[in-house]
Amino acid sequence: MAKAWITDRWVKDAQVTMPDGSATKISPSSAQMKSLKSLPEHFRTAKFGKGSRWEAGWYDPDGVQKKRLFPRRSDAESFVAGIEDDIRSDRYIDPSARERTFSAAAEAWLASKNRIKDSSWRRYRRELNNYVLPRWGTRAVGSITRPQIDEWIAQLRAGTAVFEFDRNNHLTDGGRKPVPMSAAYLRHVVGATFGGALRYAVAEQWIGRNPLAKVEFPRDEGDIENDLPSLTYVQLDVLASAVASISRRPIDGVLFNVLAHSGPRIGEATALKIKDLDLEQKRARIHRTWTTDRSGVRKLGPVKTWEKRWLPLADFVVDGLSEIIAGRETEDFVFVTVRGAAVDGGNWYNRVWLKARRAVRSASEYSVHDLRHVAATNAIAAGADVKLVQLMLGHKDATETLNTYSHLWPNRVDEVIDAVERRRAEALGLGQLRAI
Repeated sequence: MAKAWITDRWVKDAQVTMPDGSATKISPSSAQMKSLKSLPEHFRTAKFGKGSRWEAGWYDPDGVQKKRLFPRRSDAESFVAGIEDDIRSDRYIDPSARERTFSAAAEAWLASKNRIKDSSWRRYRRELNNYVLPRWGTRAVGSITRPQIDEWIAQLRAGTAVFEFDRNNHLTDGGRKPVPMSAAYLRHVVGATFGGALRYAVAEQWIGRNPLAKVEFPRDEGDIENDLPSLTYVQLDVLASAVASISRRPIDGVLFNVLAHSGPRIGEATALKIKDLDLEQKRARIHRTWTTDRSGVRKLGPVKTWEKRWLPLADFVVDGLSEIIAGRETEDFVFVTVRGAAVDGGNWYNRVWLKARRAVRSASEYSVHDLRHVAATNAIAAGADVKLVQLMLGHKDATETLNTYSHLWPNRVDEVIDAVERRRAEALGLGQLRAI
């Protein structure tokens, strides 16, 4: 049985009666087919001149009959050839699935993300709304090609890609504008968010292959050593004084010292409760963080499994913590506002850090998160090994730590070679021979 075929919807064979009374079928001649306007009525179907002329029909692998219309026979022939090849090679994808919009794929993919944090869900939602759907939303998911994706990436890098910012987030048409996108952010927008929807479409057999699969992502060039935030202890002391002067609250000064010397994220630090502190052992337990639900409301949530850790605390930080928790309950948050609520990281950035960072010129553009890098670089300079820095920062493995900070560890090649030479001399008794 044929797997695919083509039917002429306008023209049919005619049933005629021969002189001997027998019935037979005859087809229109080539000349008649070339002039359809004058085609005799008995060769015309009831659909003659209505809609597309050519119908491609086929049976899918489940035996269900399908069809599709084409205005030209050549298009129908190409389609049928492709269908037959896909069926034979077990690559068959229902053509109607390829015509589903990218928006449908994106919404189905996002709805399937049941294991991610609400804050991650919100990031996907924001990137879809801002950059991805404005470019691809109405496109058939099966029509997206790699060259088109490459062109979009170039536009994102240049800041010229189509965009749409959500007015519900207090952004107006005349306000926020796109800027050239960093390589790291672009990899998330294109690789994780846009790519997530495409991978979903492949898994659900809406498309046969992922056009993003072999796309090359750009990377930011530059001297990473100079790009990493770095502050001296003197500068950190100046900033600590600035924080204390601006807020006039010891709690804010201690929070700064925890961030700048121990390296937690702001959400992790402000989620600390007094019961999480082990000041005798000079450490704090990190196992929760502030995040947001899908509507943007702040809430407590767990850190990732590998980010649960004990945070090391310097003696002067321990002294500061001892002062601010004295006489309080173990269930209280360590860092609280005047009204007793947990400090909000975003509010602390605007209320304290934006003003305090001006006290040191090199820190004037630093974010609160940059203090995490400062803590890491100073720990490395003080002799901390990669494992300690990994545990302090809560990285999944040492590879992540090395990818960021490997250039900061001192070059000990000469020490290693000297040690090898000494051991070789001892093994071969070269020292004694030289003495003789």
